[in-house]
Amino acid sequence: MAIRIVVVGMGPRGQDWWREVQTAPGYELVACVDIDQAALKQASSQLPIPSRQCFTDLGEALEQNSCDAVIVATSAASHVEPCELALARGLAVMVEKPFTLRLREAVKLVNLAEEKGAPLIVAQNYRYMRSFRTARRLIDTGALGPVGMVVCQYYRVPHAMAASLRSLANSALWGAGIHHLDALRYILKKRVTRVLAEAFTLPWGQLPNGGSLQVMLSFEDETRALYSATYESSGHEFFEGGQEFYVRFVGERATLHVFQRWLMLCGTGKLPRPVRRGPRKVTEERILLDQLGRALVAGEEPDSSGRDNLQTMAVVEACLRSAAERTWVNPQELLDESE
Repeated sequence: MAIRIVVVGMGPRGQDWWREVQTAPGYELVACVDIDQAALKQASSQLPIPSRQCFTDLGEALEQNSCDAVIVATSAASHVEPCELALARGLAVMVEKPFTLRLREAVKLVNLAEEKGAPLIVAQNYRYMRSFRTARRLIDTGALGPVGMVVCQYYRVPHAMAASLRSLANSALWGAGIHHLDALRYILKKRVTRVLAEAFTLPWGQLPNGGSLQVMLSFEDETRALYSATYESSGHEFFEGGQEFYVRFVGERATLHVFQRWLMLCGTGKLPRPVRRGPRKVTEERILLDQLGRALVAGEEPDSSGRDNLQTMAVVEACLRSAAERTWVNPQELLDESE
């Protein structure tokens, strides 16, 4: 029997999920929800979606439709309520990043999911991009040796931002930073133990404070990382998505450079060589959707579970506290406080 899905939030990301579910075998879309009537009408006409499947209230949609899982793709500040409503009914939930805007809220939702026995997945899809999966594989196989340092830089033009993100303080952290910080800890398979962050807006910037971000991170086993991101860059309009992304993994035996979708491995005493990412068999979203399906059908623990994502949320909270207090913060201590 097909897994029945309700999508909440019918902006661009919600529409992406609607299309993804629509083409995935074994899934059935039963309803879409958005509190904005205009957004709901626009989405229903574009996709198209029958009017009987359109709702402005999630509770009403769940009352009128038999459902197995809810995908939450609302704005970042509006994730908690629909997640809580669905989990309280014992339904599986997949929520877009950021999971929540506060660690304590995320912990509460994870505890509710575990109490109800309901799968909870956070759609941290960057960890499944081919470049990052290739980096993870190379590190796993020992091609770099122990990794001692990581440098990660992200630049994006401001007009590429969604309106909901543009209005948030710390947009660099909530928009790109949470993706990259999650991907780094996923690739390295290590917990972050210390964070020092500075959030700011460039002199010519027009975003709320935090349109740019710099972070120093210490991982277990003394791996260090430097991360910088900005939504106030210029000159990247002709890059894909108006953004430039670069990571360098410095290991004992080799250094791996990742620039956009290209990877270059520089081994000690060897000529640099390009590394193939392999064919794209499925989208990152399909990987997450498959995790949801296996969790529901086979009881398999999702790789990108809410419990796992608490580590990412703790790093994000550490960035916020560090930037405010101008001091080093240990994400693991924040988790202990919130549990």
